[in-house]
Amino acid sequence: MNGKTLLNFNFKGGVGKTTLTVMETYLLGQENKKVLLIDFDPQGNATEIMRETYHIILKPKFSLYEGLLRGDLSKSIVAVTDQIDMIPTDWTLSLWIGIVEKVSQTERNILLSKMLSQLKQNYDYIFIDVPPTINVFTNNAIMASDFISIVLQTQKQAYTSSLKTATHLGELREQYHGNFRLIGVILYLMKPRAKVDTEIAARAKDFFGEGVFLNSIRTQERVKTFTNEGIRNKDRWDKRAIKMYQMVLNEQLFRIQQLEG
Repeated sequence: MNGKTLLNFNFKGGVGKTTLTVMETYLLGQENKKVLLIDFDPQGNATEIMRETYHIILKPKFSLYEGLLRGDLSKSIVAVTDQIDMIPTDWTLSLWIGIVEKVSQTERNILLSKMLSQLKQNYDYIFIDVPPTINVFTNNAIMASDFISIVLQTQKQAYTSSLKTATHLGELREQYHGNFRLIGVILYLMKPRAKVDTEIAARAKDFFGEGVFLNSIRTQERVKTFTNEGIRNKDRWDKRAIKMYQMVLNEQLFRIQQLEG
């Protein structure tokens, strides 16, 4: 195996990137793929959703912060299922910013990439969840990624943020000669017949063209439940919501395949 590292991203918070990332980890595990999820956000929302989903205590030998200091994340990994591993986080991760400030400008944004190179052979896919901002966490995650999707909740602020996100990705690629590729834009929590949602979706398609995914995540109460209470697959409403994510994931993997030729 030589795992592909994926990042779902937008500078704006609350657009659904964490729930999408956890759901895709869950679905690929169901498909018998070996997956690693890294919670690279000190808030730990992905860690909490995984804890609620799998009812598991996520306690590694070394915390993510300690693993970063050691330059070795292998002992920060927790087995969630036979197919899914996770590097959970806690508030101590926020201390890493102070450490990284002492590292040269050239090196500080590629530290995670170097550490993941030691792990990629063990996985089919690696997902990184990041905070909704520009900082050392997001820049390291971007530079460590092979493929990036912009998550766009169909609201004006999220659309504006998606444009800034795309600009930042381009600047970072140029500055550090990054090899990551943009998969496209995923419309999230869209209300198909709502005026604002329709307008924002149209603007996104005008700007990003075919980069906008054909499949989207529509507004459903069960999506909020997954975020707050963990992923469930018991009743028809669960299955209906999960099917949306499966369609988005399928398109994401297809787009990756197309990019790889």
